[in-house]
Amino acid sequence: MRRVLVSAFFLLCCPLTAIADDQSVDSFPLRHHNPFLQIYGLPAFQTAAVASPGGFVVGMSFDIMNDADDTESDTEQLIIDGETTTVALSVRRRILDRLELGIDVPYVRHSGGFLDGFIKDWHDLFGLSNARREGPEDQLRHSFVSNGTTLAGLDSSVSGIGDIQLSAAVPFSRVTVRASVKLPTGDPDKLTGSGAADFSLGVYGSRVYTFRGRDLSLSGFVGGLALGDGDVLPELQRSFVPYGGLALRWQATERFGLATQLSMQGSYIDTDFDDIGGNTLQLGFGADYRAGDFLWRFAFAEDLNAQATADFAMQLSVRYSSSQ
Repeated sequence: MRRVLVSAFFLLCCPLTAIADDQSVDSFPLRHHNPFLQIYGLPAFQTAAVASPGGFVVGMSFDIMNDADDTESDTEQLIIDGETTTVALSVRRRILDRLELGIDVPYVRHSGGFLDGFIKDWHDLFGLSNARREGPEDQLRHSFVSNGTTLAGLDSSVSGIGDIQLSAAVPFSRVTVRASVKLPTGDPDKLTGSGAADFSLGVYGSRVYTFRGRDLSLSGFVGGLALGDGDVLPELQRSFVPYGGLALRWQATERFGLATQLSMQGSYIDTDFDDIGGNTLQLGFGADYRAGDFLWRFAFAEDLNAQATADFAMQLSVRYSSSQ
């Protein structure tokens, strides 16, 4: 986690090119997929690029996450077994020379899903362990029990609007400053919201190089997330979470791009269970295809060194950019 933050900070301190309207600077809008942690106000992965002056950007993303885990101690037990799908609409509008405003509206569904068998076969194909997937397939059971009392849990499918996020970005010549407020519009009992408002502030920088005659962009960011007093595990919730990330994208052809990105977050929950209380380091990788003003993107996300991210996650998204 520290290495990602240090690397992102170093990138922000380097002399950067003007990137505010550069379409070659892009990323997958991946989010935190853990069902107990996706309720908080961490912004989707972004870069320093903002909408063109007078223009707007509209995006739609579809995320599907599958996880299976069961761990316990002398006093606590945690079960995460199920599938979470999220459909998110995002809009960004450049209203002034130095101001972009935005809104993100997610719709979240928790269910037993259908991917358990596929993921087991995938793990077997590549020699990966299925030790976390020994229970019943395609069931939903999320629960956290402490001293015999269930503090949070789900055992039947639920869905609903998640916590809406309002954002603002101010691009400068070298960096972009982004801030957001997450509103408590979701339902804590359904794990579609935290029950509180969160505030984030981050500094984003990008630099564009050339590789084999094509744009190669390097992006990084660091920030902090202040958590309100939520209703999900309130006695264990922390008040501040650092976050950061790095992204590398190569415009391989005129329309086709390849990208990988690394994101980190600090701990949200004060517990010895790394599954919800550990720092996270998540790798995203995939491709995008540009067709006119539309950019189609497909990405996978993989947990690198902690258990607080999903065992399997993928995303399909489309973005439309317009200038006035």
